[in-house]
Amino acid sequence: MIFKKTTIIFFLCLLSVFCFAASQQTSSTTAASLINEAEVLLNDSDNDMWTAAELLTWLNHGMVDIVRRTHCLEATESIDLATTTLEYTITSTYLTVKAVHYVDADSKIWALKKGSPSSVGQNTTATIPKYWYDWGGKIGVYPTFTRTSEKITVYYITRPTAIAASANVTTPAIYDSALVLYMVAHAYRRDLQYQKYTTTMALYEAELDRARMDLTEYPKEIVE
Repeated sequence: MIFKKTTIIFFLCLLSVFCFAASQQTSSTTAASLINEAEVLLNDSDNDMWTAAELLTWLNHGMVDIVRRTHCLEATESIDLATTTLEYTITSTYLTVKAVHYVDADSKIWALKKGSPSSVGQNTTATIPKYWYDWGGKIGVYPTFTRTSEKITVYYITRPTAIAASANVTTPAIYDSALVLYMVAHAYRRDLQYQKYTTTMALYEAELDRARMDLTEYPKEIVE
């Protein structure tokens, strides 16, 4: 028992060192490599208790959870506006929309305010779009009016797609150690070891807080 605890602490220390040396670039580590690290922490390299397929499933879930918590994968999409069209489909798979910019015919950029479908049609005096909302995978932009050569740029958080064991992890490298802890925690939960699950999830969340870069939200611009 003492050996197992010492081994876990040793590998956690190693993971922390590797994490500090990483960056916000997408990880070049394969899923299989992180699965192997989880198996070592679980003292189950022969997969007697948990299969590699199970750990891969939890790794894929962990990537989504990390992005959901940290917003570490950002992307944009440009959408041409059509006359009197209210809603536009975002072609990429995403978790949440952070902002929408309106680009007018003169290439002037306006940051739109977040609105609601329930407010559409209430502002009839505006000459350009003022608000946006996210609903059912579509972006609503209003008020609507006759438009020419205008577009919006949508800023959103990408949802990671599931990967095979041979593929590289798609979250930033600084979260590799957190992914290992996520797999270990959910292995314990599957085995009904709830105390170990709770303890390891606390380590996972602490690792995210230590590594994440978004603890301070972008300040709102002061309007003079």
